[in-house]
Amino acid sequence: MRVALALISGALLGISFPKFGISLASLIALVPLLLALQPLGTPSEGIVSGKRAFWLGYLTGAVFFLILLYWIPLLPRENVTIPFSMYPALLLLVAYLSLYPGLAALVSTGLARRGVPIGLALPLVWTLLEALRGSGTFGFPWGSLGYAMAPYPHLIQFAEYVGVWGVTLWVALVSGMLHTYLSSRWVGPKLISLAAILVLVLAPYFHGRQVLSARLARPGVDVGIVQPNIGKDKWLPAVRDSVIETILDHTRALALENTFDPPEIILWPETAIPARLTRDPVYGGLVNAMVDSIRIPVLAGFPDGERLPDGSIRFANSAALIRPEFGVVAQYDKRHLVPFSENFPLPFLNRFDFGQANFSRGSTSGLFTDLETPFGVLICFESIFPGQAREVRALGARYLVNITNDQWFGDSAAPVQHFYMNVLRTIENRCGMVRAANTGISGSIDPYGIVHERTGTFVPARIVVSVELGGSLTVYTRFGDWILIVCGISTLALFGSGWWRARKESG
Repeated sequence: MRVALALISGALLGISFPKFGISLASLIALVPLLLALQPLGTPSEGIVSGKRAFWLGYLTGAVFFLILLYWIPLLPRENVTIPFSMYPALLLLVAYLSLYPGLAALVSTGLARRGVPIGLALPLVWTLLEALRGSGTFGFPWGSLGYAMAPYPHLIQFAEYVGVWGVTLWVALVSGMLHTYLSSRWVGPKLISLAAILVLVLAPYFHGRQVLSARLARPGVDVGIVQPNIGKDKWLPAVRDSVIETILDHTRALALENTFDPPEIILWPETAIPARLTRDPVYGGLVNAMVDSIRIPVLAGFPDGERLPDGSIRFANSAALIRPEFGVVAQYDKRHLVPFSENFPLPFLNRFDFGQANFSRGSTSGLFTDLETPFGVLICFESIFPGQAREVRALGARYLVNITNDQWFGDSAAPVQHFYMNVLRTIENRCGMVRAANTGISGSIDPYGIVHERTGTFVPARIVVSVELGGSLTVYTRFGDWILIVCGISTLALFGSGWWRARKESG
């Protein structure tokens, strides 16, 4: 029965995200796991052992991540150097990611045996471990509980105060309080937990309604997006000319279609130009000439490469702002690279060709201040990390730009999962975002997380969107992940009180 409950929790977590996208399932997803760790009516002495708790949590995580990341072995074959390697890659990734739910269950039951309600312990520990999973070189917050609620922005307007980890805590607490209500044998605790459930459910709803009804019209800026829908073969020298001409043609057409009301800037996706744009006089000259002719600045994604004194080349995943008559005036090199795809965190493995790009990390922020409206650039994977968006917003960005190449994901749920994580960035920082993707999804999201434009996938598109600008900085932008400090202090305080209680009873 406990194994079945752990499996159910994993399945509920999995269907909370696209491709199923039953977001509200996340609010009850941890209840079965909690019942497996501490069955109804069981005192602290009846909680499962630490070893069993770890494996139950691990099993929940394994089912969850297998459903969430099902698309990894289905990546288009032309995008993978060794196609069959994606199956063991998925298993290895799931084996690693499942450690975090396992540890959350282990620590939570340890606290519960010291008298801490497990319905409170698990949400706190789960939130801290999700934040840990999303940090550092190997950080991978994909599938964090807070992101499950992105399709319901009216319920998560409080993210401007607490960020995505605060939303994760809220989602987990709903499950925790449901378990507390079901397992309480006395009227008093039942009433308290029921009141907590009502507050947790109703407060975000009414807060969201109030925020959205009181919103005022914000100034905006028109931004053009080119979605060229070009496959991986763009890297072949034989088709490079046609690939670049396709992008230039789309851009000219977009400018011509908006002659009387041109956008302030036109965005090209990540690595849209398959050449070292700033160091290639032929392709660089073509792009500069086109920008001069349409009189509209362009933000172009491309792979850069700088030859170092020792003869080696430092490669980077870059975005450059090209202005009419000035050429390239600013450049940003991606800082948070995808482990095992854009580089190997273990440098000695970079000598082997697994299909990775071998990029080097950039050293500056993605803030661009060379146009009338400053904006912050997040390249692909960077948009799923709250810290970088917060950084460029605090530095003065009025809106966010995400350029990406999700062609690698194929026709799976991954592009949808990736797109909706941006909703949290806009609410956290109360500024709009515009997104340009090679094969989709491109579009715009307003400062309240509402999607206004959204293209299809694997179709060419060119559109102009109006992006609302951010105003004053939010609590989250100013103070960051303070909610994690609260979670940490609360967890330590609960542990200390439980330890003191146990010592007092034994003495």
